[in-house]
Amino acid sequence: MQEVQIKAPKHEFTLLCDDIRQEVGGKTSLMGLYDHHIVVPQVGYVLPKVCFYTRFSRMDGQFKFGFSIVAPNGDRKDIIRDSDVQIPDGAKEGTFNVIASPFEVSAEGIYEVIMSLTKGADRFEYVYKFAISDAQRLQAEWEKSQGVGAAN
Repeated sequence: MQEVQIKAPKHEFTLLCDDIRQEVGGKTSLMGLYDHHIVVPQVGYVLPKVCFYTRFSRMDGQFKFGFSIVAPNGDRKDIIRDSDVQIPDGAKEGTFNVIASPFEVSAEGIYEVIMSLTKGADRFEYVYKFAISDAQRLQAEWEKSQGVGAAN
């Protein structure tokens, strides 16, 4: 009997944005695209939503999909837990639109998105990272570097 080896799905990309909209004609529009970095007015801020547009290739058949966000302090929020996903016959790609709403910013630093795909006994995990910074802290650091507020 020949052993069949499952090839892991490949994480192609994740895009971070304010909104994902399904348009007439099947198009997807991404609004307010971030470059892996969000600046909030202050820590303790609540964003109405944060959206993730993620594409995987080398997929086929049935999977369970999970999506969690881990804050810099280690707090983990499960957004999707073991959702059934069926890739249509002949297709080899899967695109996932995940919305975290509301999104509470509890700390500055690097947030980790942990995506999991499970097929039978095989579980694959992927990590996407993005940063959140406090605008008040950034402004204060800039002013200090420029000598703003210091006696001349």
